[in-house]
Amino acid sequence: GELFGEYYIGQPENTTELRNSYHILRFDFSGIRTDDSAVIFDNFSAEVKGSAELFLRENNLLDEEHLKDVMNSGDAVTIFRTMLYKIKAFHPELKIYLLIDEYDHFTNEIFSFSREKFAEMVSGNGWVRKFYEVAKQFIGLGVIDRFFATGVTPVTLDSMTSGFNVAQNISLFPEFNNLAGFTEKELSQLITDTSESVNTGNVAEYMNDIRLWYNGSRFSSVPADKLYNPQMVITFLSKLYREGKSPEEMTDVNVLSDYKKISAVLNLLPPDVADEIINTVTLNDSITERLTVQFNFELPYGKTEAVSLLYYNGLLSIDSVRFGIKTIYWEYFRYLFEKRNNLRFDTGKTDQAIFQLSSESSIDKLTGYVAEVMRGLSNRDLQNFSEKSLKMIFMTILTGTNAYYVQSEAETKSGYADLIIRRTGINPGRHDFLIELKYVKKGDQKNLEAIKESGLNQLSGYFSSMPEHERANYRAFLVIFTDKSGFEITQL
Repeated sequence: GELFGEYYIGQPENTTELRNSYHILRFDFSGIRTDDSAVIFDNFSAEVKGSAELFLRENNLLDEEHLKDVMNSGDAVTIFRTMLYKIKAFHPELKIYLLIDEYDHFTNEIFSFSREKFAEMVSGNGWVRKFYEVAKQFIGLGVIDRFFATGVTPVTLDSMTSGFNVAQNISLFPEFNNLAGFTEKELSQLITDTSESVNTGNVAEYMNDIRLWYNGSRFSSVPADKLYNPQMVITFLSKLYREGKSPEEMTDVNVLSDYKKISAVLNLLPPDVADEIINTVTLNDSITERLTVQFNFELPYGKTEAVSLLYYNGLLSIDSVRFGIKTIYWEYFRYLFEKRNNLRFDTGKTDQAIFQLSSESSIDKLTGYVAEVMRGLSNRDLQNFSEKSLKMIFMTILTGTNAYYVQSEAETKSGYADLIIRRTGINPGRHDFLIELKYVKKGDQKNLEAIKESGLNQLSGYFSSMPEHERANYRAFLVIFTDKSGFEITQL
């Protein structure tokens, strides 16, 4: 009652007959080193040994002699088995609730760089499977009465649950959706409380900023509340509390580093398949693929499995990709683009282009810098270059700033606009931008005027379909690149 009195389970009428009847055995595998596969098993054994000793001592279950027998019995699997046998012998009525946090932390890392080592660990004779077989054995013997594990992906799920009579993956159950983040109602209350504590009343403005950047995720196929990433929200609230206004840096630097997770998932694919996923997610805000709920490492790893792992790592959700997460994909695309083309994006020139957008409502420097990047590409790279490639370069430059919120293929009443660039709350600029892009190869330059006319008609249609009160805030441009030799900007 003292801890949970305000919650459902803390009410006397809702407590169960099993309350206070379990001894809790907890393993936490989140701290296991994964940078060196040779020491993973030693780290795993140390965690099991330490948690086992803590459990036995805190509950005073064995005398020193028998406790030493357990601790000196061997590796992690043997220690686990020996401990449970002794508990069965000396405390036959005792019931254990086994909790495992991040059961798959180390196997996910191994899976991303060595399928062979992963198979060795989780196969029929692998030590990961053997560890969970001990849990299964003592569930059967009645020593372990309840078992609950949390993790990131279901890659190791088959190895963990193989042989269990009853085991359920509850990750997609709609009743657990709200455990994955803050609902909009909770978020609104958090912002209200924080803004009141620093005497700033712009709750609606803060909510708009958060919706724009962290517009919610869903982790159930059944319609449910959209959730906001707790790490991003808490970072936002912390900055709001300190500064009394929306932070200039909306993307949490810790989340941006997650582009390494994207790399780990996509590096297992052929480059063209990986590029297809990145292009689809960043340009369309979504990707359609079946969700894999249980992985079999003996089957081929393809696009479906990769998209599923991006979802399980929190880099996709069931719906659209929120902008705050999409910036991670742009970081990854920037990394790949620079690596493949042996170039670096110039932060100074990017900043100058963004400043000109805001202060002069001009896209000259932005377009000029895109042209400069293109001139650094080889003729071979340009063979498959397209308007989509051009758009990716624009987006990569623009998403490196918090001054603008960028949409690709934004839906209008007359079609899908290439780029819509909107000011964020920290931007003092006067205008937003609507840009239609065209890329004309050398062989098609004879049709340049027709392409220009068609582009202006498209741009005019998109612009005219906007609500009248919004149009005054926009500047609309058609940008035509002619191979990598030059470009032309036409303002509507």
